[in-house]
Amino acid sequence: MYGIPEQFTTIGKAQLDALLGFASITSASAERFADFQMKTAKAAFTDASNQFRTFSTLQSPQEVLQFGSGLAQPAAEKFTGYIKHLYAMAAETQGEIQQFLDTHLAEFNRQLTAYLDQAAKSSPGGGDVAVAAAKSAIAAANQAYDAFTKAGKQVAEVTEAALQAVATAGVQAANTGGGSRKKAA
Repeated sequence: MYGIPEQFTTIGKAQLDALLGFASITSASAERFADFQMKTAKAAFTDASNQFRTFSTLQSPQEVLQFGSGLAQPAAEKFTGYIKHLYAMAAETQGEIQQFLDTHLAEFNRQLTAYLDQAAKSSPGGGDVAVAAAKSAIAAANQAYDAFTKAGKQVAEVTEAALQAVATAGVQAANTGGGSRKKAA
């Protein structure tokens, strides 16, 4: 009977370690996102300052039109790159979390199953039924987790394909729009 409380303590410590590990992954991810946002904001400010300086030196309406038409494509490409980078960072974080969860869930299941086996050995008659029910519930939870994981991967693949299509369409629209303005000028 003494081994069962020790198993609870072991499982509890493992779950605390898992929680701390998960917090580490999410805080590192938040730091990467914040760093990227800060660098993007600085670059946008520098670009806007340079564009304003250039605009302030323009003297004719034709120069203004040419300047304005030349802004669309680079802006679309930068925005597309920004979105792609954000998506890549999110996908990386999702992969880290998925790997972490898979590892810790497998270990938790192993520990819980060992605890249930120990409990079945030391329980009075009829305890086998409760242990079998608990193991069945664990198996069902694992199947649900696997289904959820597969669905999440499919959503990520569809999202990535949609992002690529939108990015391509946006750059093409900027190229087409910029070209028609240049012809009109």
